[in-house]
Amino acid sequence: TSALERTKMELCVIKLLKDETEKTDVTPKEVEDAYNTYKDQLKEPEERNIREIVVTSEQAAKDILVQLLQGGDFATLAKERSRSSSAKDGGDLGFISKGKKFAQFDAVAFSDTLEVGKTSNIFKGPDGYYILKLEAKKGGKQRSLSEVYDDVKRLLLFLKREQKIDDLLNKLSKTN
Repeated sequence: TSALERTKMELCVIKLLKDETEKTDVTPKEVEDAYNTYKDQLKEPEERNIREIVVTSEQAAKDILVQLLQGGDFATLAKERSRSSSAKDGGDLGFISKGKKFAQFDAVAFSDTLEVGKTSNIFKGPDGYYILKLEAKKGGKQRSLSEVYDDVKRLLLFLKREQKIDDLLNKLSKTN
């Protein structure tokens, strides 16, 4: 085929795709349903200010946990006993989000049961036995529908148009 015929065909395909996708719309009900389905993923990211103590043996961790339960100062014990790089800062990792460490760390540090000012139980990680303390939380606020409405609508419109294009391409491939 000549370049002119190829160009004509490409223009026809573009026009067809444009005609198919321009008719696509998203209703407010669809936006609201999507928001309600995925609102947990639409929260702003949560960060937590965590302190850690990392020791090589479970017994050392148990001894430290007992001292903490008896009122020992976490930062002081971290400076004296922890082998992590944060020890010099009293175990303070600052505000971190999920995914900065390893899965078990995230499970403990971001647990709903770990309250501000409280200490975790002992858990094993790649560098030894860990004890964490939650100093503060920020973020994690639920965004309202009105805050994310346009973003959700844009995403739904994109997904619907993509589906129409896929359907059209499947239909065209079956006729050839």
